[in-house]
Amino acid sequence: MDKMLINNNNFKFFFQEYFEPVFQFARKYTENDAIARDFTQDAFIKLYERRKDFEVIEKAKSFLYTTTRNLCLNHLKHKKIEHQYFQEVKIEDEEAEEQFYLEEVTYQETLRILRAAIDQLPPQTREVILVSLDGKNNNEIAETLDISVNTVKTLKKNAYKSLRESLGSRNLYILLFLLKNKKTAHL
Repeated sequence: MDKMLINNNNFKFFFQEYFEPVFQFARKYTENDAIARDFTQDAFIKLYERRKDFEVIEKAKSFLYTTTRNLCLNHLKHKKIEHQYFQEVKIEDEEAEEQFYLEEVTYQETLRILRAAIDQLPPQTREVILVSLDGKNNNEIAETLDISVNTVKTLKKNAYKSLRESLGSRNLYILLFLLKNKKTAHL
């Protein structure tokens, strides 16, 4: 069998003789029959393409096993990198989920506190504040509620005074800031 691999008959015999051992070799690395079979076939294709470069079978075998090993190692490196990437993405997703959760709980609790305080306001004052929280200016509020701009200003002033008393000045401004940045209409 130490003949040159130049003709197809020799290559066919070589393939039949060494496919199974090379496949088992690849399987040890990959622990996956389908992947090992693919790498074994790829290695034989590379050998076939370069068959004229090998004058003796031993060099062809060496090339075949080395090529198979390199394919397996590249695959394993890729899997390791892929695994690390997905671990990082998973961690980032978990961190993003945790951040979203905390923000949403804070936001919903803010809404609950502010809603309870706004519900204590007189009806027309409550409407002015709710429309204001929708992002409308005094003129738009006046038009929406069919009242004068001066009435809107007075009702807002009275509402903020009542809310400051029930929530405390600092808390009121924090709550309003959070809500304005979130742009909500579901109070």
